[in-house]
Amino acid sequence: MLNQTIINYNEVNFEKNTLFYGDNLDILEHSIQDSMVDLIYLDPPFNSKADYNVLFKESSGEKSTAQIQAFTDFWEWDDKARYAYDRLVDESHEELFNLIQAFMQILKKSAMMAYLSMMAIRLVQLKRVLKNTGSIFLHCDPTASHYLKLLMDSIFGIENFRNEIIWRRTGSHNKTRRYGPIHDVILFYTKTEKYKRTYPKRRYMIGHIDMHFIKDEFGYRTNYSGNILSGSGIRYGESGKPWRGFDPTAKNRHWAIPKAVLDDIDEDLSDLSTHQKLDRLFELGYVKIKPGVVWPYYERYLKPNDGQPLNDIWAFQPYTDGTVLGTKDGIDEDIHWLSTSDKERLGYPTQKPEGLLERIIRSCTDENDLILDPFCGCGTAIVAAEKLHRRWIGIDITWLAISAVKNRLAE
Repeated sequence: MLNQTIINYNEVNFEKNTLFYGDNLDILEHSIQDSMVDLIYLDPPFNSKADYNVLFKESSGEKSTAQIQAFTDFWEWDDKARYAYDRLVDESHEELFNLIQAFMQILKKSAMMAYLSMMAIRLVQLKRVLKNTGSIFLHCDPTASHYLKLLMDSIFGIENFRNEIIWRRTGSHNKTRRYGPIHDVILFYTKTEKYKRTYPKRRYMIGHIDMHFIKDEFGYRTNYSGNILSGSGIRYGESGKPWRGFDPTAKNRHWAIPKAVLDDIDEDLSDLSTHQKLDRLFELGYVKIKPGVVWPYYERYLKPNDGQPLNDIWAFQPYTDGTVLGTKDGIDEDIHWLSTSDKERLGYPTQKPEGLLERIIRSCTDENDLILDPFCGCGTAIVAAEKLHRRWIGIDITWLAISAVKNRLAE
């Protein structure tokens, strides 16, 4: 559905996927209601002051000599920026008001101030349309990421900051008088502390398996030497009391059962006390007490979906093929940057790989959840949402982008 004029959201059936053409601020304010979106991903222009052109391809797949300017990534202090700033001053809560005023004192009426004013007023609307269980991922580069983080802290709350994710965006290593700039920043915030999370994992490295697991006729099992069931520090509740003759307090520790062990079993032990959980795991054979071993330990076999919880550095590592368990791929190959010869590349400026968006979407949503990309560009977030069976809303102000998304979905 393409909307070239502002419409009332009651006229839009968001059970259907919707593509808007126009200014995302107007569309957010007039066409999208409160608390309806499960995840927002935005990759706004970064004030790089660059003119971007899209190369069109012939039917043969070769690049065409014809070009068309897609957009100019340039912000300036004009009437639109002044309008956004005035609205922020008039309508913002105290924290955002103070921050915007402080920005103006430092940045004056500059291009960066225009960019931040235009972004801030949109981020306020994005918070409004996000569900209480929802997440937002703001993709930016180091040019303005420090300013944008302050904006996000003010609008979404410091307590709702989750991660600053570093994504390796290129393999280039230009010779410069500084360290090669090869990363983007993705700021991950939630609307509240009770947000949806699927706990994504990264496959184990073969070297890790060789070090921490023992292979037998049943598969890979944990090496008991490091699998203790306690955490550092004394606790004064049941987790600090002796169990089956073992006293954690004497070792300045307390009982702590790894989540992976609890996830392994078919029973729900959440209503049991710490000692009751240990008793049940012992009965099921997950907790072992071996003569000569000074501490109880857990034992489990590696499952196909096991892995290490994702950290905040997402970086494909070339030449690591075959070092990841169960695949011939290299480290983080699913989020490999787009090379100049990549089949996925459309020639659209700032295009991101589908794998990156799939990882983000999988991490905080379920099937049929609603994804919003207010700067959808060539539609990578939309394509990823479609592949993962999520509903989606896309918005872009350039007709070229809308056309690119339509063609990409059709293909």
